[in-house]
Parts: sequence; structure tokens; C-alpha cells
Amino acid sequence: MWRLSVRSVRHYWALFAGTFIALALGVALVGVSAAALAATWNVPRPSGSHPSITLTDGEGAHHTLTTGAPDMGGIQTVLVLAAVVSAFVTVFVIAGTGAFGIALRRRDMGLLRLIGAGGPQVRRMVIGESVAVAVPATLVGCAVAAAATPMAVSGLNGTGLSPVDMRAGSLGGPLSFAAVCGFVIAVLGALAASRQASRTGPLEALREADLDSRTMTVGRGATGALLLVIGAVMLLLTPNAGAEAATPLALFGPMALTSAAALLGPAYLPSLVRLSTAWLKRTRSVPGLLAVEAVSTSRRRTASLVGPVLAIVAIVGTFASVMATTGATVRADDRQRTLGQLVVEPLTPGRGLSQEVLTGLRERPGVRAVSAPAPMDVAVAGPYSVWDDDAAVVDVPGLALTHRITAPEGSARALAPGTVAVSKEFSDWYGVHAGDRLTYGRFGGDPVTAEVTAVLDGGSAVPHLVLAPGTSGASAPERATVLLDEEHGGRGAVGATAARLNGELRAAGVKVTPTEEWFGASTSDQDRLNHLVLLVLVGPASVYALIAVAGTLVMSYSRRGREIAGMRMVGVGEDQLLRMAVWETVTTTLAGAGIAAAVITLGLWAYRGAMKAAYGTVDVSVPWAVLAGLVVACLAVAVAVAVSATRRLAGQGALAMLNTRE
Repeated sequence: MWRLSVRSVRHYWALFAGTFIALALGVALVGVSAAALAATWNVPRPSGSHPSITLTDGEGAHHTLTTGAPDMGGIQTVLVLAAVVSAFVTVFVIAGTGAFGIALRRRDMGLLRLIGAGGPQVRRMVIGESVAVAVPATLVGCAVAAAATPMAVSGLNGTGLSPVDMRAGSLGGPLSFAAVCGFVIAVLGALAASRQASRTGPLEALREADLDSRTMTVGRGATGALLLVIGAVMLLLTPNAGAEAATPLALFGPMALTSAAALLGPAYLPSLVRLSTAWLKRTRSVPGLLAVEAVSTSRRRTASLVGPVLAIVAIVGTFASVMATTGATVRADDRQRTLGQLVVEPLTPGRGLSQEVLTGLRERPGVRAVSAPAPMDVAVAGPYSVWDDDAAVVDVPGLALTHRITAPEGSARALAPGTVAVSKEFSDWYGVHAGDRLTYGRFGGDPVTAEVTAVLDGGSAVPHLVLAPGTSGASAPERATVLLDEEHGGRGAVGATAARLNGELRAAGVKVTPTEEWFGASTSDQDRLNHLVLLVLVGPASVYALIAVAGTLVMSYSRRGREIAGMRMVGVGEDQLLRMAVWETVTTTLAGAGIAAAVITLGLWAYRGAMKAAYGTVDVSVPWAVLAGLVVACLAVAVAVAVSATRRLAGQGALAMLNTRE
């Protein structure tokens, strides 16, 4: 059957071209993501001696932690998510194109069964076709990844997402991983499609309609229903899962719903399309009526054309909206909790505020309170492990004046030597409560065991570990928040007070900014960072999805020669055919975008519940411009391919009816 598989790929090259391109690009995406992730692991540790500390966990095991190594956790998380998005879209597209290709060849499968081919032989032929496409596609994808990796790593260095410059290392491991992933995806997709092909009966050779029978197999329906249940359960659990656990649930729940919507598409899309295009029927337009009937009756083709648009818009929308909502909610919560009217920072970034500056600031007329946490990197010992964490030396009463701070356990009073407080987030993560004993230590120092006297809830204003004033080893405060009295902090007086303090303190190397202005500048910087992360996460996958949309359309029109020629024979003009193709494309693209919008809405609804429980205020943010641009790009690519293919087929005239090769 191998020889037959190779001949089949050569004969139906237009059908397999889409799968080849999709698989090659998918392998390239996974390869580049894996190579970039490997570059983060290969970042050299700083040379020389660096402060360390040895702590003992609750089971008696000793752990030594050393400071000085760059924190690559942020960029690693982004790259892992990018690889997940790329892999999901690749699996989605490959599975869809494989099933669509088999559906387009049902009569061919029926002919094989009619001349005596058994089900196992048909399955081996389909798997052989997949291998014949997968091997060269994987090699091409690896070659593209090898060429693109240096540029991708250099581009990541330019974004500032990595704390140090990365260098691409050996590509053998990442490319091998990508090649195996691509080959496995292709073969697994072929296995699923081969089951459908092996069940094709000999009578299928006599059917004229390729796509209207057996659109919903038992396996397809069962898998779709299972994914629908999984996605629904994940979203139902999200509101009560807590901020930390809600994020993966809000990301992967919509992914399951997206897969379910694509698998179950042939069952509900015809009715949905008819309902959404009812207005088009009332126009009595011939191209419009033909388009409605085409997308309503060819259920598998419609589902295959909707699939890529649904996948990329839903995934991009979900990831971008969850990320934007998280950032906007944290910023809104910080702003809502900040009572101080001024923010004081050093003119030179990274310099810190000296104690002389802070003392002078507290003595200025109109200043009621100043809070300036002094950060410190510490290691913390838990019951089973030791980890490094963020701490700060904090004047708790001062912080409680400049920010809205509550104490779910204990009280927001000054800390005595030998005591600490923890944030509510730290308490929820590690199960530490007031009255517990906590062992920690700064790098280069000795372990300290202190009593936890309070759990403080103040958002990002409260560090994970709050240390008592006088604790040695802290860095200079990065900024200070100033609360003014009623005379100097009233409406209209804040700006004048900030200008006065700027004039008085400029010689000390600091600047004073009204809180509203400071948060506005901080929001702009965070938005820029979010856009960079979004570009890394979904930029390559979006380009890949656009190519997949074009490939699926090419596959579809490669088998529509008889249909187009038949319309020409009954008097449908070329202009009408072109308008029909445009209406078909618009209908399927908007259907995919509409279903994706419903999935995004469900995910954000669930995630909003989790954010509302964790923060005092919730700011739901959706990147409408990004999503609208993506839908327009999908529509433009689809229309261009559909019009080009229709014009080519219409130009063949009625002679195409006599051509048995499509």
C-alpha cells in the first residue's frame, strides 16, 4: 500500500499541499519555541562568589540557595505559553485538514472498497499518505526553525523581556523534539482519519455529493461532547478557584470549548448559518442564495472552513483578554488602595532613596505620613522545600496610612524585633497563619526564626514577607508614597504641593509626582510590556493560522470543479460566482469569529468571578483592536483565495464537467 499512498499524494497534491504547509510551519513554530526556551536554560551564571544561605526544611533536609543568578522565570513562562498556543493550533489545524481531506475523497475510498480493498488496507494507505507528507514537511519545518531561531532569540533580547541577553545554543535537541512532535501529530491525525476512511462502504462510489453523509461519526461526537463537558467544568470551577489557580482554568477551559465547538460543528453550524443569513435570503440575490445553500448543505466543508478562524480568534482572544484583565485589575486594585497623593522616586533609576531624604520628606510642611518599604531578597524554609522570595522592611503603621491595608489575622501594628507579617497571598499559597513560626534568612546572613504576628491584605503594596524596622541587609527603598494633610492634599492643591517639593528636593536627586500621573505613566509602561508579551505569545501562531485558512480553502476548491462548472451550465455568470464565493467566505469567517467571541465571553465571565473574589475591584480588558484586526486579516486572506480559486475554476467553462479528474 505504500506505493499507492505515494501515488495518491502525487495525484491529489492540492489536497495534501495544505497539510504539508501546515505541518511544516507547525514544526517550525514548535522548534523555534523549544530552541528559545533552551536558550534561557543555557544562560551562564555570574562568575565569582555570591552570597548564599543554607536553610533546613520541615523534613530536616538542608538546602543551599545562592543569589546573583538572573531570574529567567518570566521569559520562560511566556515561551512555554507560546509553545502551548503553537502546539494547540498545529494539532487543531492538522486534525481538521486530515479529516477534511478524507471527507473530500469519500467516493475514491468507495471505489477502492468496490474493487476489493479491505478496511485495514485503506487504513494503511491513509497512514502511508500521512507519512509520505510528514517526512518532508518535518525536514522543511526543522530547516525553517534552524534559520529562524537566531533571529527569534535576537528579537527576544530586543524586547527587554529577558533580564540578560540570550544566545541560541545547540539546536539538535530542540529540533529533534519538534520533529518528533510533528511526526506524532501527523500520524495520530492520520489514525483518526483512517478509521473514518476504513468505514467507507462501496456504495459511496455511486454518490455525487462528497460531503453530505456521515458528517458526525460516533468518535467525533463523543470526543466533542467530552471536551464540552471538560471545558464547562473548568469554567464553573474558575470563580471559586482563587486568583492563582483561576488563570490556568480560564486559559485551558476555553481551549477545550474551542475544540468541542470545532468537532461538533457539522451538527450545529448549518442551522446557525441559516439563522444568521436569513436576511440574505430575503434579498433574493442569486449569489447570496447560492452561498447560503452551499454553506448549509456542505456541512463538513463549512465546519472545516470555520475551524481555523474559530481556533486562532478564540485562543488569541482568551490569552490576550486574560492577560490584559489581570494587569488592568492589579493596577486598578493598586490605585484603589493607594491613599497617598504623591509618589517620590530617585531621578536616577536603581539608585534608591536614602534615609536622609526620607527623614527630610517627613519633616516637610503638609506631609502627614510617608511609607517606603526597603526591599530584601530572602530565602524561606517551608515544610517540604526552601525557596527565594520577596521581603521588605516596612513601617506597618505608616503603610496603613498611605494605603488601604486590612488584617484578616492579627492587626496592622508596628512589628517588634523577632516578629514578621506575611501577605494574604503568601498565606493562601503556603498555609502560613498568625501564630506560626517561620524560618527565613537573607543571602549572606544566618537563618532567623520569627513569629508571624499578622496576615496583611493590601495587594501589591504588601510584600510577601514583612520585616520589622531595623532589620539589617535591606536595600534602599525604590520609591515612597506620601500622604498629605487636608490643607495640602485637597483638590487643586496636590499639584502645587508636588511642584514645591520638587523644587525643595531636586538637589537631593529625587522627583515628586502626583499619584494619578504616576499611575498613568506606569500603565503606559505596563501596556507596552503586555503588547510585547502578546506578540511573542500569539504573533507567530496568528500568521500560521492565516496560512492554514488559505490552505483549507485551497483544499476545498480543489474538489469544486464540477460544482462550479454545473452552475455555469445553468446560466450562473462569472460575476455571480465570484460574489457567491465572497458571501461564502464572509459567512464562514464571521461564524467562526462569532463562536470564538462566545467562547471568550464565557472564559472572561468565569475569570472575572475569580478576580472579584481576590481583588477589591475588577477591570475587564479586551484587546478589541487586536481581535478586530485578526478577523479582518482572516477575512482578507480567505476572500483573496476564494476569489482567485473561483475565477480559475469558472474560466474552465463547461468542459470541466467532462473532466473526471478534479
